[in-house]
Amino acid sequence: MPRRANPKSLPVDGGIATADTTPPASAGRDVTIPTVEEASATEWRSVLPSTADRPLGRFRSSVSNQGVAIIPDRRKGGHPQQVFTESTGEDNSLMVLSTRHDIVEIREQQEATYRDEEGRLRRHYFDFVVTTAEGLRIALAYKPSDRVKALDFEAYLAELATRISPAFADEIKLITEHDFPPIQVANANLINDCRRDQPNDADEAVLEMLGDLTGAVRIADLRDATGYGGEAFRAIVRLIGQRRIVMEGQGRIGGETWVRIAGEVA
Repeated sequence: MPRRANPKSLPVDGGIATADTTPPASAGRDVTIPTVEEASATEWRSVLPSTADRPLGRFRSSVSNQGVAIIPDRRKGGHPQQVFTESTGEDNSLMVLSTRHDIVEIREQQEATYRDEEGRLRRHYFDFVVTTAEGLRIALAYKPSDRVKALDFEAYLAELATRISPAFADEIKLITEHDFPPIQVANANLINDCRRDQPNDADEAVLEMLGDLTGAVRIADLRDATGYGGEAFRAIVRLIGQRRIVMEGQGRIGGETWVRIAGEVA
């Protein structure tokens, strides 16, 4: 049967959604993670359709917030993939998950069938099923924390895990808004926005400039030094998302964030 994931089975990926607004003062280490294949500046890629097992609901409640996002499918070399969400919480979760390099595939609204206590066939739709780089499939159920308590949702998922075939997922995990801090969500949204642009001369200028430097530099100084202005800022954010640039510390990505070239020891 699927194992019920513990809180550490889908750890926070601090390398994407953290930054610092002070100069680095202590030594650190790098984790080498493969980057997503990027399209060239002249390459056009059609958007892959959603993989959802059910369409967006026809009837929207007063608290629903249906939407669609375009994220890179790492199993297809970063090809753009359409993903539907049914709430702000789901959308925030998706944004953060899509910037994590230990996750190679995200499928939304995935149907799991099971038999209830009376033997009747039932269906549950998991908000996301993610596949990790190690091949682990984790079914994620998003629910606001207040609803988790009101519905006794943890107990429901625990029971569900005993009834769903292990062919569906290796683990089942509950996620709430507390799993994705506001700074992490903000940085993930910024990365997803900036990587809509194709890589261009600004990306090359940023990498060339960083390659000539030793240590970390403020994003504002790096941006100004390239001469590309706002294009350079967006390029820096894209390169952070690709793990070609590393942020120092924790915080929201901005002009005061300190960055360095990946692979350089702090």
